Amino acid sequence: MRFWKKSSAPGLQSHPTPNPNSLKFTAPGQTFIDKGLLSFRSAEAAAAHPLAAALFAIEGVCDVLILPEFVTVTKRPDVPWEAIEAPVMEALRAYLAERSGS
Repeated sequence: MRFWKKSSAPGLQSHPTPNPNSLKFTAPGQTFIDKGLLSFRSAEAAAAHPLAAALFAIEGVCDVLILPEFVTVTKRPDVPWEAIEAPVMEALRAYLAERSGS
């Protein structure tokens, strides 16, 4: 069983979801988008959004959901989280740093 954990990237945390192939990522005190909901099911659909495009560039990512307070990333069942969680965290950290102007 997975429990939420803090990453080495400041403020980022991963949380389990009912789907074992999806993780929810939060960054308390920061937002990923200003409002609404963005859903991407392919790299082609994600190409125009910098965070979604960066996440789909990670081998194994197959779905991305972005809301102001969190991002949910879904992976292919054959790809272990151990292989992609760190790259996902790095993509989120880089995006948040750029978004905040750091």
